Amino acid sequence: KSQGVSVLLITHKLQEVIAISDQVSVMRAGAMVATVNTAETSREALAELMVGRKVLLRVDKQVANPGAALLTVDSLTWFDDANVPRLEQVSFKVNAGEIVGVAGVSGNGQTELLGLLSGMLDVQHGQINIEGVCIDAQHRMTPKQIRHLGVGHVAEDRHRDGMVGAFSAEETAIMGFQDEPEFNGSILQDRSAITEHCQQLMNTFDVRPGDPDLKSASFSGGNQQKLCIAREMNAAPKILLVGQPTRGVDIGAIEFIHQQIVALRDQGSAVLVVSVELEEILSLCDRVLVMSEGRIVGNVLASETDARSLGLMMSSSRSGDQMAQQGRQA
Repeated sequence: KSQGVSVLLITHKLQEVIAISDQVSVMRAGAMVATVNTAETSREALAELMVGRKVLLRVDKQVANPGAALLTVDSLTWFDDANVPRLEQVSFKVNAGEIVGVAGVSGNGQTELLGLLSGMLDVQHGQINIEGVCIDAQHRMTPKQIRHLGVGHVAEDRHRDGMVGAFSAEETAIMGFQDEPEFNGSILQDRSAITEHCQQLMNTFDVRPGDPDLKSASFSGGNQQKLCIAREMNAAPKILLVGQPTRGVDIGAIEFIHQQIVALRDQGSAVLVVSVELEEILSLCDRVLVMSEGRIVGNVLASETDARSLGLMMSSSRSGDQMAQQGRQA
């Protein structure tokens, strides 16, 4: 801009809009609904223009009342094909009725952690304990077996791991559950039951358009994400693993997804959320684990920290390590 170049930024991240734009135009349902000077507006006002109603930018939830540990990770260490350690001595617990966030710059072991917890990667060193069931190098489990323990998994990359674009919405809605008796007859799948199931999920989770026959790739990113989350939450998992819950999702869908995650927590499930968005971690989660270079370097209550403190821990600075030690003692 300082060199005289005109810049057009297209984004749904309101903090970016407020931070660097001079003027902002808002589109909703394919039409331009407003153009305002950035200095004369706010995130709340822009969100309302984007969605057409007031939007809560901070998650509305009660204080957590954690129960017993449902997921325990002990000394988890994992090496990639080049023998580079991606996780080193990772240990933590997630309790019933609690949302635990994993904060960190992308590429610091979060993806590998979710892969191990969901069964997409095999445990090499250390243990995972799911309500008394031990998973380690001698006792491995497939994703299907882990799912049957009551674990739901919303993948970080929905296009690669959470859906198949060429599949219809109703096929995406039963991925991972396609062998369940309710979706199968004596020989063939029960297509009417599958269609009815998808329609119910679409109605409950406000997936638009509500067409079970539409190809999954034809939905917007937010509606694809809502469909994937609906599939996992509908099974009422005891433990829910969520990777980047609102990546590529509009502000209205973000509010809805957060509400559903909190509702699952309030029903007594344990929820582990991995996100690179610190604002999301602080607003949605009850407790925060901070990862840096494959290690847990902080464990703090979300109500007792802020983005700056998390950033220090993420960079493994001296003060960040001191905070991490305080968190572990707490």
